[in-house]
Amino acid sequence: NTMTSIRARLVNLALPLLGVKRFFAQREKLPERIAKLRQAKPVRPRAKWHKRFAISEFATRGYPVVTITPIGGAQPGAPHLLYLHGGGYVMDIAAVHWDAVMDLCERLGASATVPIYPLAPEHTATEVLDKMEALYRDLAEQYGAANITVMGDSAGGGMALALAQLLKAAGEPLPGSLVLYSPWLDASATAEGQRAIEERDRMLAVAGLEACGDMYRGELAIDDPRVSPLFGEFEGLPPMAIFSGTSDILLVDGRRLAQKLEQPGMPDHIYREYEDMFHVWMLLPIPEARRARDETVAFIQAHRTIA
Repeated sequence: NTMTSIRARLVNLALPLLGVKRFFAQREKLPERIAKLRQAKPVRPRAKWHKRFAISEFATRGYPVVTITPIGGAQPGAPHLLYLHGGGYVMDIAAVHWDAVMDLCERLGASATVPIYPLAPEHTATEVLDKMEALYRDLAEQYGAANITVMGDSAGGGMALALAQLLKAAGEPLPGSLVLYSPWLDASATAEGQRAIEERDRMLAVAGLEACGDMYRGELAIDDPRVSPLFGEFEGLPPMAIFSGTSDILLVDGRRLAQKLEQPGMPDHIYREYEDMFHVWMLLPIPEARRARDETVAFIQAHRTIA
């Protein structure tokens, strides 16, 4: 493992300024903070990306879906990315999500679909997952299931894994691969070792995970695999790439998933643990993010089943 880049250290120092940890740490203030977020203007891709991609937004499903296609079309044989953004199931998509998705599309010559899925507490797991399953089925028809990579960060990483488990259980054609960035896989937030990491995590707090998990689960138990896919079935799932950082309280989720996938008969996987990296570092403008995205591109390309 190489030394942490200066840029990454500076970003880590600045993380508290984003207010994410404060947002998540004060549980009693969460409802009013979420209400305030709902008034914000939605974030969409920056102007520079419109020069390189055709970006269209549809609201025909009752929530916005953004489709991204390289100008001049996707490269023949390129995958299609279904990207599920993070934000504790309660926060909308952010600029860093768009930048990361666009960068991956550019490197892969790929098109992508980014659902601006309904958020908790107004909408809960069963409804959101039903909508994502319906969207995936349509994409599978359009692009071919094996050509799709389902990926997400944080809560979106949990949703990506839960979606794959639901598709498998329903006997639906599965995506070619899954990519999980700092995935949140256990909404109960009770794992051993999690609180020990909390002091160096400048972004997330256990109290926030508990609060958001409660809002998202609705009628489901907190350890229901639809909410906490770590407790679901893994046999027969697509190959997956998991990226976790050691300064992230969700490190314990990535590690436990990787341990489960080490067992015989489990899907192929790679697990990348980055020393001193914070939550969703792979979305930020730092050298370590470039490296994680290099590994992501290589993984997706290696697991493309050429139809």
